[in-house]
Amino acid sequence: MSIEEEKEEKMKFRELVEVDLEYLKKIVALEEEAFEGQGGVDLWILKALIRYGKVFVLETEEGELVSILEFMQVFQKKEVFLYGICTRKKYRQQGWAEYLLESGERYLVENGYKEVALTVDPKNEVAIHLYQNRKYKLLEIQKNEYGEGVDRLLMKKRLE
Repeated sequence: MSIEEEKEEKMKFRELVEVDLEYLKKIVALEEEAFEGQGGVDLWILKALIRYGKVFVLETEEGELVSILEFMQVFQKKEVFLYGICTRKKYRQQGWAEYLLESGERYLVENGYKEVALTVDPKNEVAIHLYQNRKYKLLEIQKNEYGEGVDRLLMKKRLE
């Protein structure tokens, strides 16, 4: 059995299509844990992402939320913006974020999307490494994107 097949057996990848308030609260709590209060989604944004973007989750067989992936569509293009990805701390460094991102990218390809753009904190070496492994390319440094001294790296990937 391949590593990917083992991962598929252990975790369930699914798109969120319904707005279940209790489950959304679990997502917000995971975002707060993952981002330590700096940039995670709240209920308002999350509902909009589910209804008008794409939100995917990775869960254990028992239904525990492990990882979240959120996309927004770019108008007039077959492109999406990766709004966020995060993994519960106890599941980090096990390949789950990469598995979720790969699964999300596969969904996008199957649905005709051509590119994914994202921004990442220049200090977030783990995330940058993940994106580089998935063939995202650095396009520019966005100085003061979220305020004085809060820079972002803009990265993009062409889907195939």
